[in-house]
Amino acid sequence: MPITPRFKIKQTDTKLEIIIHLPHIRVSASTLDMLVDGYDFHFHSSPYLLYLSFPGRMVDDAETLREAKATYDPSNQNGVLTVSIFKEDEGYWKDLDLLGNLVNNGSSGDFPSQTIPREKIQVMDSSETPSEGNDVKNHEDNRTCFTDDIQACLKPYYGFLNMHHSVFTAYAREGLSFEMLEIPNPDEMPEDKRRETRLSVEYEKFDGDRYLGDLFLSSDPNDEEADMIFIEAMRMETHWSDSTSVGDLISDMERLKTEDVDPGENLNQDFFSDDERLQMVDNKAQIPPMDTITQEQSESLYLSLIDILYAYVYDHRTTMGDATCESSWTIVMLSPTLSWFESYTPPYDTIRSVFQWSIRRAMIYPYLRNYAFVGETLVTDVCKILDGGKRVIIRSLLQIQKILEGSEFHYLFNKLYINEYISWIQKVEEGDLKKFVSKVKSEVKNPFDKSCFGLDLDSLEEEAFSIPEGDEEDESSSDESSSDGDDSSENSEEEDSREKHDQSTFVDRSSTNLLDDNIGRGNILLVDQSSEAKGLATKSQKQEKKQSLIVELE
Repeated sequence: MPITPRFKIKQTDTKLEIIIHLPHIRVSASTLDMLVDGYDFHFHSSPYLLYLSFPGRMVDDAETLREAKATYDPSNQNGVLTVSIFKEDEGYWKDLDLLGNLVNNGSSGDFPSQTIPREKIQVMDSSETPSEGNDVKNHEDNRTCFTDDIQACLKPYYGFLNMHHSVFTAYAREGLSFEMLEIPNPDEMPEDKRRETRLSVEYEKFDGDRYLGDLFLSSDPNDEEADMIFIEAMRMETHWSDSTSVGDLISDMERLKTEDVDPGENLNQDFFSDDERLQMVDNKAQIPPMDTITQEQSESLYLSLIDILYAYVYDHRTTMGDATCESSWTIVMLSPTLSWFESYTPPYDTIRSVFQWSIRRAMIYPYLRNYAFVGETLVTDVCKILDGGKRVIIRSLLQIQKILEGSEFHYLFNKLYINEYISWIQKVEEGDLKKFVSKVKSEVKNPFDKSCFGLDLDSLEEEAFSIPEGDEEDESSSDESSSDGDDSSENSEEEDSREKHDQSTFVDRSSTNLLDDNIGRGNILLVDQSSEAKGLATKSQKQEKKQSLIVELE
């Protein structure tokens, strides 16, 4: 099977430059096949095959000195072929860095084609005359096909634009739906029952204690009790942190330019890495022509894109951009589109309601359930990705695709959703995307009320942080007793101070310190403060004004 080589495209107003990476092969004029045919460019050099369709016509005409040329440099990355082709009309072609739009895989596209439509081919005559037996057989076959078509119409549909059905019963291995989905029996559950069942399951799985435990997580790295995953997630610098879109940068550059060139082209050409370009080229998706997708279908696709991106930014932050073996589970479980095949129906479903479903699941399933993180930070992240334009969105989807592709259980989501989303977002009009982004910003500028999630968060917090009536009475009584205690303590302190003062005037006298002639007598001995130093006690001191203690000696 031929291999699509890595390549990238540069352009001026008159020429295209297709740079093809052909490592470790022998290249010569006899082994290279190259054809420029109007909008199409064909290249073949075993084992590589490249077929590109451009938005404008190209020429390869030696007579007018506009001949296509190719040069091969074996010293550059082990082999690079550079093909230069003239444009028929001068000017810049947009979005040549979105290689998925250029790769022609034989499906219908948005570019002009010389293929004769099937409806234009008519059978004028046929010599084949069917027999009577064949008529009966064909009639039975038609009845069987008709019955199958009716049964297929009654089956639940899911996936991108609801293009798939019976995948888990007809194609996937047994038990895969249980491993990769939360929805039970996806090929049997009607679409109108999915949301009701999902909300019921979510409510049963909600853990109020976990929610309250994460409500006031510390973001201080010096706090020994802080959750380091939360701290790193909050201060992480993401690839969408600089939310200035390519379109805004181009507008700023156009105001400064001095030459008649498109400043956005060079900026776009270096946005994606080589691996991302190859991933776009290898992306296999079958989507209908853009002009056949209705406005309602487009709005539904945008809404599902929101919850997919929301799940992605949660995982990206909590893993510091380095996906783990749990990343595919996290992305699938946080996205209602992926885990329950949720299909949004505008205008009944709004941008705000989609965010509500995503935030709700983020407070039920993953590790971090801090409301400020899932209800504010992640919402801002999604807005920044959308505001960054097609390329930031595509980069995010490519990372999701890579994560799911490496999962043992969740790889099928790429075929159901992500591959098509990568192809579709490359084809959407920039103006339509900007209008949608403007609506998103308008919808989420006000914070979400916790009552909208249907989890009784307000009553849960009120019950957890309020003081019961009995405790209030005990607390008030304890306050009164503490105030009384304060008064009594003040009085006791005064008494203690007096006692200490009195004790300071009393000389502790043992029997050895007493005069021998006073021992055994019953008279009262008065001790004068002035006698403290002398250690004497006499009867003449009865008349002193300052008396401190009366000691009765028996």
